[in-house]
Amino acid sequence: MWRLIAGILFIAGVCLGQGPKILIVTDLEGVGGVNDADEQLLPGQRRYMESRKILTGEVNAAVEGALLAGAGEIVIWDGHDGSRTLSVDEIHPSARLIQGKPTPANYYFSEKLYDGVMFVGQHAMAGTKNAVLAHTQSFSVKRLTLNDREVGEMGQVAAIAGYFGIPVIMLSGDEAACLEMTDLQPKAATVAVKGLAGKQSSLSLSHEVAKQKIREAARTAVAHARDFNPWKIPGPVELVFEYKPGPGETAGRIVTFRGATVLEAYEAWLGKP
Repeated sequence: MWRLIAGILFIAGVCLGQGPKILIVTDLEGVGGVNDADEQLLPGQRRYMESRKILTGEVNAAVEGALLAGAGEIVIWDGHDGSRTLSVDEIHPSARLIQGKPTPANYYFSEKLYDGVMFVGQHAMAGTKNAVLAHTQSFSVKRLTLNDREVGEMGQVAAIAGYFGIPVIMLSGDEAACLEMTDLQPKAATVAVKGLAGKQSSLSLSHEVAKQKIREAARTAVAHARDFNPWKIPGPVELVFEYKPGPGETAGRIVTFRGATVLEAYEAWLGKP
């Protein structure tokens, strides 16, 4: 039944051109049941295919919720492992998929291209206490700041989206990632699919319950997408990477990128699109 309802809403939104346009940004470390970097994150690892299946289920639940709220367009950005984790034969038929690398400095955004951004499978920033698989870009980064404010991967996306007038409206991930999101966007809908149960252990919702909660959060967020404000960072902008010490090093490298705007700072880091 949900497929029929979602299909009708999707077609109606496209035909009328009135439904919100949504970008879903994915990662893998924040999905339910994933807590082991040696077994669950990369191709060839023992439980990688299980992780992919769980991610796909959570992403499709977010698509379903968005459609039930009347979304007119849904695009998924495959954000894990060089954009090589999701498959077009497994995502919801009403969504489209962005894959490829390198990631452009504009993070696939343009002025008000979308009405809202949703994260699925997101983890907390490097150094976050009581977090599952927390890191920023890679496990070699100790700290990243935008104009002296420490941010993780969600903060970086939120900053670039905000530059183009697009707000972040929803996140699913571990408990620490949800707290990080609400610090950036207090009105965002969040779903904690897992939390830390011990130094190397997590406590997760069942996959079915996680999908139910994600579906409902996405529906709520998209229904109110136009009530959110984007996160705007005034220029000039300084983007600073502080790396962990490598073998034989007593201190890690510090690399700085600057721009008149946040986009220019990211162009300095990633190169112009």
